Amino acid sequence: MKTKSIKHVLLLCTPGFGLVDIWLPVVRKLKEEGNVKIDFLFPEPSALRLENRNSDLFKLAEKFTTNKVIYKGYSGRFFVASTLAEASIGVKHSKIDAKILTFSYRLIKGRLSRYFILKVVGEYLLVVSKYIAYVKENIGNNKLFDFNLLNNVDAILQNVVTVHKITDKKLRSKIKEVPRFSMLGNLSLSWVRADINCRQPATKSSDVTVYSMSHLELNWYKKCFKILEKNIVHVGIPRHDNDWLELIYNQTHSIEEELFDSFVFLIGSPSTPYNTVERKKKALKDIYNVVCVKHKLKIVVKKHPKESLDGIDGHIYTEALGLENYGKNWVYSDRHPSVLGKKAIFSISFYSGVVLDMLAINKPSIEYLNLEGLPLYDNSNSLRDAHGKPVFEFAYTKLVLNASSKLDLEKHVESILSQYEATVLPLRSKYEDYFTTSYDNASEIVANDILKRIDN
Repeated sequence: MKTKSIKHVLLLCTPGFGLVDIWLPVVRKLKEEGNVKIDFLFPEPSALRLENRNSDLFKLAEKFTTNKVIYKGYSGRFFVASTLAEASIGVKHSKIDAKILTFSYRLIKGRLSRYFILKVVGEYLLVVSKYIAYVKENIGNNKLFDFNLLNNVDAILQNVVTVHKITDKKLRSKIKEVPRFSMLGNLSLSWVRADINCRQPATKSSDVTVYSMSHLELNWYKKCFKILEKNIVHVGIPRHDNDWLELIYNQTHSIEEELFDSFVFLIGSPSTPYNTVERKKKALKDIYNVVCVKHKLKIVVKKHPKESLDGIDGHIYTEALGLENYGKNWVYSDRHPSVLGKKAIFSISFYSGVVLDMLAINKPSIEYLNLEGLPLYDNSNSLRDAHGKPVFEFAYTKLVLNASSKLDLEKHVESILSQYEATVLPLRSKYEDYFTTSYDNASEIVANDILKRIDN
């Protein structure tokens, strides 16, 4: 009897750790096949550096990294580790290093780059930053990666939207001819504004198979990425499979963390041009007053990987929610969003795909975001709600309860607390219209399809 050859699969974790979260259910199914070895490759060091090693997601991912973890250091060199934790520790980057690097990029690419001398200073600082990383990596005895080990890769798991951002020429040349399989790196509604969401020139991608979350993504993939229709497979959302959610709920936690008995889940998001520092601070104060003061509920914050608690975002939380109230009325948590969502009454976001994870477990979300008066987001091209206010996709498609003021927030909180089922039903109905399929094994369907295609 002929023995099946072991397939070598590469999970290309770009732009961040979020893609690991998307692909993990499929990685699990591929590993259950038994004849597949999967390497995790991080082409940008920030993906590993920004994800907390104590988070549920990191610990869950560690269980499935039984082969190699390949990662890029800040010196620009690639290294290899046997575990995610080892790779994360291998990314040598202190807070001072981060500040130097950020400042150098501002001088090179920001508004100050118009001044030649400042741009030169920025380039010099970048060289110094890379040299410091080089020395630290050598002292740490990081193991250099041999790119020849990528000569026989059978498949690449990726995100077709961001893979073009990989700039390393050696890596690009090694994976150029390998069959690719794609899922989006976050839960989004790109099809709502397909005309705007085509962000780069498309070339025909005959070697890419994509697994769509919604049947509405078909034309977006064809138009924006020239994906062949036969290579677009509608599967739904693998991380919403019941068996995957059960695994998340039942996994053992090494973190000793006591959550409140009854709380609201606040989905963190960094300050942005559409949610400026002042607007975010006001929104958080409103949330605290409505949730904690008026309704005597607690708040659990799951920060975004790009939110630094030592930086401006951490300062906003402590100022708006009150450092003196920490542990009494609000806390941070590293638990998985689905775990927090299951325990929470409802969630509040500032614009996040996590709201779809909440609807998968029948939990409503309020999106508190005021775009009025921001020229980039309040213009003739803006999506608008029934009242004519500018909104983003989740509010436009009625997958969230849209709030742009404290009054809106109070109204939605009252609605959830007084008539929960009637409030969540329309949201859940929209979720089912857009994403639900006739089966509950999306991750298995994706895994089987990949194996079938690379076996041919």
